Amino acid sequence: MWQISTTTYPTARKDYRCDASEYVTNMLGYIDLSEEDTVIFDKAMEEKFRILKGTTYIKTEGKYDGEFCTFRTRIDMNELCLKYELYPDD
Repeated sequence: MWQISTTTYPTARKDYRCDASEYVTNMLGYIDLSEEDTVIFDKAMEEKFRILKGTTYIKTEGKYDGEFCTFRTRIDMNELCLKYELYPDD
C-alpha cells in the first residue's frame, strides 16, 4: 500500500521498463482485451514494454509497504490496468 507518494508526468530521458505492463501480461488468459485494447497491448509488446526515451510517462515515487520505491508506467498501459482493475486494492 502506498503511504506517502507523489505522481508526476515527466518526459523520459532514457528508456525505462513499464511496471504496469507486468500486471497486464500476468492477467492475459484471465481477461479478454477488447480489439482496441489489444492494439494498445501489441504496440507496447512491440516496444518490449519499455517507456521510450522522449515519451511522457507516469512516475509515482514514495513509500510502498514501508519501502521507498519508484513506479514508472506508460500512460496507455496504466489506462488498461485501471480499465480492467488490475492493480491490487490498497
